[in-house]
This record gives sequence, structure tokens and C-alpha cells, in this order.
Amino acid sequence: MSSTVGVFAFIFTLVVVIVVHEFGHYVAAKKSGMKVEEFFFGFGPRLFSWFKGETEYGIKAFPLGGYVKIAGMNPFQPVSAEDVPRTFGARPSWQRAIVLLAGSTTHFILAFLILLVLLGIVGIPTKVLPVVDSVKVEVNGEASPAQQAGLRPGDEIVAINDERVLDWDGLKSKIRSHPNEEILLSIVRGDQRLRIPVTTVVAEAQLEADPSKSEKVAQIGFIPRVANERLGPGKAVVESAKTTGELIWGSIGGVRSIFSFDVFKKVFNGLMNRGTRSAEDSPIGIYGAGRAAGQVAAAGGYSDLISFLVFFIVFLGVINLVPLPPLDGGHLLVLAIEKVIGRKIDLKKLVPVATLVLGFFMFLFVALLYLDIARPIANPFQ
Repeated sequence: MSSTVGVFAFIFTLVVVIVVHEFGHYVAAKKSGMKVEEFFFGFGPRLFSWFKGETEYGIKAFPLGGYVKIAGMNPFQPVSAEDVPRTFGARPSWQRAIVLLAGSTTHFILAFLILLVLLGIVGIPTKVLPVVDSVKVEVNGEASPAQQAGLRPGDEIVAINDERVLDWDGLKSKIRSHPNEEILLSIVRGDQRLRIPVTTVVAEAQLEADPSKSEKVAQIGFIPRVANERLGPGKAVVESAKTTGELIWGSIGGVRSIFSFDVFKKVFNGLMNRGTRSAEDSPIGIYGAGRAAGQVAAAGGYSDLISFLVFFIVFLGVINLVPLPPLDGGHLLVLAIEKVIGRKIDLKKLVPVATLVLGFFMFLFVALLYLDIARPIANPFQ
């Protein structure tokens, strides 16, 4: 899979998850009887819009997500007397909480559904077969011995030097025991059984236990076929729910680290130094995440890319629940405080706090954007 596919999949996921997030707020607000004034796809100048009932729907110039406008959520927005009972602030606390939680909830539901399709319908690669999937591989800068010998996709290697091959590990072991030697492959190609001589070469190969390291081994240079395993409906549901829960818990730890002094230190050190960074040196921003998606796609298969995107979806959902205004989590914190003190809080007084939080995220966004472009993270998937 090319890195370009990974980058476009990341961009598409980002746009979709923003739209779905806002759609969650939209549906919850409508069901709660709040007045939803606008629901738009994109940002910037209006391209076109239409009214359906009291809500204006439309598309704007830059297709980078979407937004929903609920009456009364902006404390500086004037509201007519007849609309006051249907504003966000006029509804019961439990309804407001549902509306606020609906956005991030869509992230977790979307992640669960994607995993369900992956595990139960598409399947995940679980077993490497002694079957050729591709010979378009370079070894030591040249066409692979397998390609030069005439192996083709679909060829099943059943023996080496007349010694039977039972699985991928056995095939790999036999090839590696003959460095720089000619070996005789017995293969099944359709209805034919062929014997093809090929000379192994010694080249760098990744260690399975630690893909970041490599060793020199004998190889003939082809990509093996991988069998997919599909889980039954019940097991797929359980595993999808379990994995989504684990991703949520893992994301909580990741979000917590964003607000730690260690992150400031890593970002500052990154800005002061030169050259490439490692994944341990500094977090990555949105540009770096898109680049990482491309690297995942180039190094692995569709399942690795989907897993990466699912984590990204969950992470965005969790970060939006951080109890700081103007995030949804900040509004939820306000509801909790109002319950404790028994009166409503003037949201206008929270504007300085919201501005400070936005300033923090803007600094982090700009700093990481610069680092991701000027000092990109070294590819951890090579």
C-alpha cells in the first residue's frame, strides 16, 4: 500500500470524524427540543445553503469538517424572547449533558463500528503462508532473486531441495540455512508442479521481535501472502468493544501527558535543536499524524492503517472531554459545578479561561506544525 493512500485516508478520516462529531451534537439537541440554528459542512464563505424548518443547512468553501450552531450556547449571541425556552441554557442539566457528550460519543461508536467491520467482515492478517504474493522487491539494490528466477504471485512453495515445507517459518528457516547458495524450489502453480532453481543472497532484514532493528540473513526476496481471520459475530462484538475501551483508556493517558511539563520541555528542546526527531523526543501535530499514517500504510497493510486511524478517532474524542472551556468537557464541568453550588454560572466570565486554553492549543498546534515540517519524526515503521 502506498503512503499516499495513508495520507488521503487520514485526511478523509479527519473530515468525517469532525462532521460526525457535530452531527452527534445536532441530533441530541434536536431530540432535546433545543433550537438548532445552523448545520454546515465546511468552513469559510458560504457556497450555498437552504432552510428546512428553523435550521439552515449548507456547504462552505473549505471542506475541513463542519459545525452546528445551537441557540444560547454563545453567551454573547442575542436570543429573542420566544426562543429563550429552547436555548441550550434553558434546558435541564441532564439534557445539556447529553448534548455535550453526544459529540465524543460518536467517536467511540464510530471506532467500535470500524473495528467490528474489520474483525467480523474484512478480517485481520493472522497467518503468513508459504505462498508468493509479490516478487516486486529489490534486494541489495537489484531485482530480487525470486523475480529473476521467474516466480509469480500465487506460487505455493511446497519444498526446498526436496525437503517438504509445511509453513512460513519452515520455509524461512530453510532459505536462511543456505546463504549465497543455489536452492531448488518445488512450487505449485495452478495445476502445475514446477522445480525452479534460485540463488539466495545475504541482505538486511527486520527482526520480528524488534522491527526497528535488522540483521543480515539469506533470502530470495518476495512478499509472502497473509491469510485473514474473521471472527464470529459474537466474538467480533466483544473484541471490538474491548479494543475500543482499551483505546479510550490509553488515550486518557496520552491526553494527560499533553498538559504535563514534560511536553513543554520536549517541544522547547525540539524547537532549539536541528535534524530529525525520534518518537520519544517530541509529540507530533496534525501534520505529523498525517505523515505517520502514510508511513504506516507504506510499511504495513490495510489493518495497520485502520488501527492507526481508529486510535486517532478515539484520541480526538477523549481530548474533547478534557474539563477545560471551550471544550465539551469544560462545559460538562460547568454543569457539575452548577449542580454543586445550586445556581447557574455566567458563561461570559469564563471567556478569559477559554481564551487561555485556546491560546495554549494554538501554540502547541503552530509549534508542532513547524517541527513536523522542519524536523520530522524519523520513520519508526521502517
